[in-house]
Amino acid sequence: MHRLHILSEGSVAQTIELTAKLITVGRTEENQICLPHKSMSGRHGILVRAGDEYQVHDFNSTNGTYVNGAKIIASQLKHGDSVRFGHVEARYESKDVPAPEPAKPADAAELKPSVSLRTGSPISPAKTGIGKVSMRDVSKQGGGSRLEGGGPVTLQPGFSSKKPE
Repeated sequence: MHRLHILSEGSVAQTIELTAKLITVGRTEENQICLPHKSMSGRHGILVRAGDEYQVHDFNSTNGTYVNGAKIIASQLKHGDSVRFGHVEARYESKDVPAPEPAKPADAAELKPSVSLRTGSPISPAKTGIGKVSMRDVSKQGGGSRLEGGGPVTLQPGFSSKKPE
C-alpha cells in the first residue's frame, strides 16, 4: 500500500492512501490532495503512479518541491523518501510500516489543522514513465483537474502553477 504521511506540525499528521494513477497536490480545493498552507502554490505538483512506485513532479511552484532535501522538477519516489511541498513536510511509504512522528517546522503556527483528499475527481488514467506534465494536457473540468492525452506525463519549460492574471 502506498501512503503519503503529512508530518508538519499543525496538519494533524494525516496519512493519505495513494491509489489513483494521477494525484494533484496544491493549496486549492481543486486538487486531490489539498494542503492549505501559504507556502503551497494553488497547483503545486502531481504524484504519478509509475509501475510499482510513484513519481513526484513540481508544477514550477513558487516555493518548490524537494525530495530528501534536493529541489526537484521530477523524481522517482522510493520507500521512506522525505518529500517537501513548499514548507509542508511529508514522507512517502510504499510498505506497511507505522507512520512517523510529526516534524516541527519553524512556521508551524501558519499551518491549518486540516488536509483534505478529494476522491472521485475526473482524472483519466495515463501511461506513465519518468517524464513531465505538459500544461496543455491539464485542463479544469468539473471542478477538478484532468490530464488528457494518455501519453507520458511531460512538464514543458516555463510551466507555471500560477493562474494567468
